[in-house]
Amino acid sequence: MKRLFIEPLDVLMFRSERPFIAKESHVAKLGVISPLTFEGAIKSKIFLEFCKRKNYLSSEFQRKRNEDNNSFKERIKEMIENDKELKEILEAIGHPAVNPESSIQVLGVFFSKRNKKEEFFSVPNDIVRKDDKDDDILKLTPIWKKEELKIPNTENYVCFSTHSKIKQKKGLMSFNALKDYLWGRKPDKSQIIDNPYTTELRTGIRLEKGTKTTVEGHLYTAEFLRLEENWGFIVWIEDSYGFLGKHLNRNGIIRLGGEGKGATYTKIDEINLADKLRFSELIEKINEEKRFKLYLAAPSYFNGHKPPRDKLENELGIKELWLRAVLPGKPIYIGGYDFATNMEKPLRKWVNTGAVYYYEFDGEIKKDSKLPIKIIKENIDMRCAFIGRW
Repeated sequence: MKRLFIEPLDVLMFRSERPFIAKESHVAKLGVISPLTFEGAIKSKIFLEFCKRKNYLSSEFQRKRNEDNNSFKERIKEMIENDKELKEILEAIGHPAVNPESSIQVLGVFFSKRNKKEEFFSVPNDIVRKDDKDDDILKLTPIWKKEELKIPNTENYVCFSTHSKIKQKKGLMSFNALKDYLWGRKPDKSQIIDNPYTTELRTGIRLEKGTKTTVEGHLYTAEFLRLEENWGFIVWIEDSYGFLGKHLNRNGIIRLGGEGKGATYTKIDEINLADKLRFSELIEKINEEKRFKLYLAAPSYFNGHKPPRDKLENELGIKELWLRAVLPGKPIYIGGYDFATNMEKPLRKWVNTGAVYYYEFDGEIKKDSKLPIKIIKENIDMRCAFIGRW
């Protein structure tokens, strides 16, 4: 797995799904830290550097306001006829006129300390804490095969803890905690930390597009994210054709999030997830027990609250799956802006990081299954998931 370490130079803005109009809303709220934001930033960096080197204007590859899609695609195809490198770049970043699927995909974004370069993951939804002064860590477990504990009108069962009063355990867990968790153990309290950032309010005023003059009555406040000192992000990248090696320097500056705030990036050592998690041994155990749980390490889109059964069966190579319990958490909304088509992306309801799904299955999970588990096809976007023992 290819990795970048990204460290902000200042605060960052990740806009929420709430509609914001200066004068009406006054506060632009902080939103989700999405892999799609980082993917867009990396692809923009590659593309803009290419345009600079080849004397292209980036606006040449954007659909004009009154240009229909067919004319737009034909115009781009004419441009790439005599420039093989341009075609390769557009295919890699997923330009709609050439290839709607990008070969550069950010699978996950994780907080990390600069000096350690080790990922921290969202605490799974089945890891909770006692609602008392001890604040002990507990693990929820589905009680299945008891009809009286089945959720009405579903095939799913409720999850219980050993304590009657519990609360959500917020924060991040270390890589070793992830390994323990996937092997069926409860993470230790010492392996879980608070989120390494604070929110910061800043005030601005709307500017007219043409003149850049201020607009009366359009003062607003925006929430920004400020990381603690020595913290940044580790970004997992799948790069099918090696474009990062050819078109992205070992380190540099990148623009990230709303307002295009600056951040430094550095290529760091690749990681072998299967080795670190002893995945082949874990699969053997899961195949013996005929059940597993699926943990989402990145936001996922299913057009609902759970992964499609047929696609998950196909990805894992098993005969049949039965969903026994679900802890999806509160949904989030992710939209965005498509630079090439010059249009807003539709706002869609996603399942947030930390969601957990409990399955029984028939057959055997493929021993050569890849990590992280990824399904990006046919209106499904699950780009970073892991399986583990109940």
